[in-house]
Amino acid sequence: MEQALSYGITVAGQVAILFILIFIGYLAGKFKLLKREGVNQMIDLLLYIVTPAVIVNAFATVDYNKDTIGDFLFATLCAVLTHAVGIVFALLFCKVKNIDKQSVYRNCIIFSNGGFMAIPLVFALAGEYGVFLVSPYIITINVLSWIYGVRLFPKGKSAGKIKAVLNPGTVGVLLGLPLFLFVDNLPITVSQPIEYLANLNTPIAMIVTGFFLIGSDVIGGLKDKKLWSVSTLRLVVIPLIMLLIFKVVFSLCGELLIAVAVPACAPCAVSNMMLSAKFGGDTSLASRLISFTTILSMLTMPILLALTQI
Repeated sequence: MEQALSYGITVAGQVAILFILIFIGYLAGKFKLLKREGVNQMIDLLLYIVTPAVIVNAFATVDYNKDTIGDFLFATLCAVLTHAVGIVFALLFCKVKNIDKQSVYRNCIIFSNGGFMAIPLVFALAGEYGVFLVSPYIITINVLSWIYGVRLFPKGKSAGKIKAVLNPGTVGVLLGLPLFLFVDNLPITVSQPIEYLANLNTPIAMIVTGFFLIGSDVIGGLKDKKLWSVSTLRLVVIPLIMLLIFKVVFSLCGELLIAVAVPACAPCAVSNMMLSAKFGGDTSLASRLISFTTILSMLTMPILLALTQI
């Protein structure tokens, strides 16, 4: 019980740190230090440079052996299963006539903030090995969001089949996997820049989220029943189902359990807002959902992750 309480406090502290970054982004936009054109460029930087760097860095920092490859494959299975459950719930419980809204709702249910929020949180709870084990979730998010999630948006089909496969997530895998399998130590002149780029992931994403809070009526959204139902699916229903599978069916524990549980419990993915901006989704709704679920996650994530230690 003491360890469960400790985990809950750690999670709450990390979520609070993310909120400070979001608030900085909000202030920067409010006082015109950030403008929409600059934010769009930051989004491109995140999607096409930082995201592959995060994946490559995760692969490059762990030694290849039977145990690590076994844990990695099992974490991949858990990531795919978590998204499959999300897709089922999104299709069953989210049917809206307005496609630019429906695409946002469904993406928010399916895709959690498994990269931008999970990485610092998993590192705090499970160290560098935990970050390595959360990389399959990040890979799955990136691959599925481009193959499936993007195509839910009104302009998503324009991404094309080649772009659906050769996306930032798969590029990161193609670059990182050989390093994991065949390279023991990268030269510091190569590894350090990759690490620096990967470290940009969380702060830039949170600042961009804060910028998009300007003009999104979060308070007014409290009366929106659809907002509450989508948030409940993302923050409570899907996480509880997955934690039951991880703990009871798979009997997971230690770093592996933390690495698959944290992203499963995380709020709506920030990438939903970025992809909405690029492919014709309702960016105001996406920003409201992300901020709303992130606020609620300050309560839900500490409780859910504390349950993993009981």
